[in-house]
Amino acid sequence: MSDRPPTNVMRRVWIAQCLCPARHAIAATAGEAASEAEAVGAVERPLRIEVEAMLRAGTIDPWCDICRAPRALWAFELGRTKFTTMAEARPALERSADEQALTRAVLGGSQGRA
Repeated sequence: MSDRPPTNVMRRVWIAQCLCPARHAIAATAGEAASEAEAVGAVERPLRIEVEAMLRAGTIDPWCDICRAPRALWAFELGRTKFTTMAEARPALERSADEQALTRAVLGGSQGRA
């Protein structure tokens, strides 16, 4: 039996986010997957590992730089987008990243120093 998804399953771009209770994004990433189960392993799990690594390295603070919610209150969220490929999603993802960078610049936070 193959681990590959059936050919009739449409892949989508999934976004994983680490969010404080006020839904301020601490970190986020995106990737392609054919199912939520695949997206957990391919998108969400690597983000969890990266957030922990950034915390250990001191490249992000252990609190939300906007509302000061501590790390213990952060949650991870995984969602499927309308996009079928990263190439298709790239312009929207880049716009979102630019908006987040502007917010960080205005508010003076450390997120994204990595």
